[in-house]
Amino acid sequence: MKGSSDMPPFGDILNAGIQAVKQLCNRTNGITPKAFDKKVEEITGITGEHLKISFVNPEFPIHADDEDEDMVDSCYAYLTEIMLSCLVAIGAIKSEVFNIEANLGQSSIHLIPFNSSITPENLIQIDPFGKIYFWLAGDNFANYRHSDVSSNAYQSNLDRFDSKSFRVLREVNKAAYGEKGDLLINHLISETMRRTSVFMNNYANVIAANDHVKVTPKMILDEVFHLTPLQFEHLCLNVVEASLKREDPNAIFTAKHTGQSNDGGIDGIITQDCGSGDIHTYYIQAKQYSEGNNISNRELRNFVGGFTPDINCHHGIFITTSDFTKPALDYAQNLNSHSLILINQIALLDLMLEHEIGLEKVQTETLVMNKSFFKKLRKH
Repeated sequence: MKGSSDMPPFGDILNAGIQAVKQLCNRTNGITPKAFDKKVEEITGITGEHLKISFVNPEFPIHADDEDEDMVDSCYAYLTEIMLSCLVAIGAIKSEVFNIEANLGQSSIHLIPFNSSITPENLIQIDPFGKIYFWLAGDNFANYRHSDVSSNAYQSNLDRFDSKSFRVLREVNKAAYGEKGDLLINHLISETMRRTSVFMNNYANVIAANDHVKVTPKMILDEVFHLTPLQFEHLCLNVVEASLKREDPNAIFTAKHTGQSNDGGIDGIITQDCGSGDIHTYYIQAKQYSEGNNISNRELRNFVGGFTPDINCHHGIFITTSDFTKPALDYAQNLNSHSLILINQIALLDLMLEHEIGLEKVQTETLVMNKSFFKKLRKH
C-alpha cells in the first residue's frame, strides 16, 4: 500500500466539488464525469503522485505475497465518491450515476456564495440540516451488512456495529492522511456514528411518544446495573457534582475518586470552594445493591465514622441502587453530629434525569440513552 501525508484535505476536495458544479452548471446535457474530475483536480491541485496513493479494501483483503495491483484501490477515487455523496446530500447535484446534473436552485442557493475549505466548524454553512450524516450512514450500512455473519447471528449487535462501521473509509483516511487522519473525515465518521447509535441504542424497550424515542427508568437501571461497582462509584461522583454545580454554578469544584479496599467507606470526595474561605467537603459512599438488599443503620454508622463531624462544612452522601431500612432512616433523621444525605434508587434516577447524566436531549422534551457516557465509565 502506498501512502502520503500530502493529499489535499478532504475539506478542500469537497469544496472543489461545489466549485466545479458551479462553474460547469450551465452545460445543457449535464456535467460529464470526465469534465467534473478534471475541474476538481484543477481546483484542488491533484497531481499524479496523489493519484498513486492507494489502500487495500478491508472488505476484500489480499495476501502479503499478492502483487496484483488490481487488488488495491485509489484513495483519491474513493474520496471523490464520498465527495459526490455529500454533494447529493446537500442538494448541489441531482444525479451522480452518469452525467452529473447540477441542482443549484432555491433549496441550495446558499451554496452559490460559498468558497472555503470545509471544516467541522463551517460544515453547517453548506449542510444546515445535517443531511450528509444520513447519506454517509446509508453508505456505511452498505459495507456493514457483509456476508461474514452466520444466519442465526444477531446482525444489529452494537459491538459489531462499532467494530465494522466505516471500515473502508477508515482505511482510506489512514492511507491518505496518516495515522491521525483528516479532521473533517474524522468528524464525519464520529458524528454519523453518534447519530446512528442514538437510534440503535434506543430501538429496544422504548416508549414511542409523538414520534420520538423516550428513555424509561428501566432503561437507565439496566445500564446502571451493568456497571462494575467501581464504575458505579464514578457515576455517583458525576451525579453529585452535577447537582452541586446546578446549585452553585460560580463555585470551584474538585472531584476525586478514593474508593479502594480498606477505604473506610469513602468512595469519593468533592470539594466545593464558594470563595471568601467558604469551603464545603462532600464524602460519598456508593452501594450498587439489588432491590430488597437495603442499607442498614449499621452501614450508615460505619460511613459517618469515616469523615469529620462538622454539620456546616462536611457532608456525607450515601447513594444506593436499593433503599434504606426504617432503622437506617430513623438513624439519619436523628443524627445531630454529622450532615448526612441519603439517596435511594428513586432519588438517584430523578437526579440522573434532572441533570441529564448518561442522557442527552434530542428534542426539547425528549431524553435518550447516551451510550458513550456509560462506555467511558466502563474504562475505569
